Amino acid sequence: MQNVNALGKNGHTQLMDAAKEGDLEAVSDLLHRGADINAKSNKGKTALHYAAAYGHVEVVKQLISAGAEIDARDRDWHTPLMLAAIYGCNHTVQALIVNGADVNAKTLTGNTPLVYAENNSHPLAAALLKKAQRPKNATA
Repeated sequence: MQNVNALGKNGHTQLMDAAKEGDLEAVSDLLHRGADINAKSNKGKTALHYAAAYGHVEVVKQLISAGAEIDARDRDWHTPLMLAAIYGCNHTVQALIVNGADVNAKTLTGNTPLVYAENNSHPLAAALLKKAQRPKNATA
């Protein structure tokens, strides 16, 4: 039986590849078979980073509910929310926010999810992040 946590030639586990492809069934099967949900690729990314970057919102939700570290950092200190903001994956940005991702997280150079959304011309992602940054008792 193959080790589900072994890194392949591309530096990814099977779970990372399934998350990147948006394969909900494979993700579920791999988790059931004991895949390490927070394993890191050779670039420091987790399965949640890949699902978020590719906009696979259902996989993102599944990984979070299975215990994925929502604010995991890669080699460049990017969180899954930052990657979703970079690529304008609006539904994924929303799912991560709703599940408690740190909207104010910063890279070592000071970039935040909002900076990435704005710099990459993703106004809806930026609006979602701005709304999430407001204090809960603040009005529109």
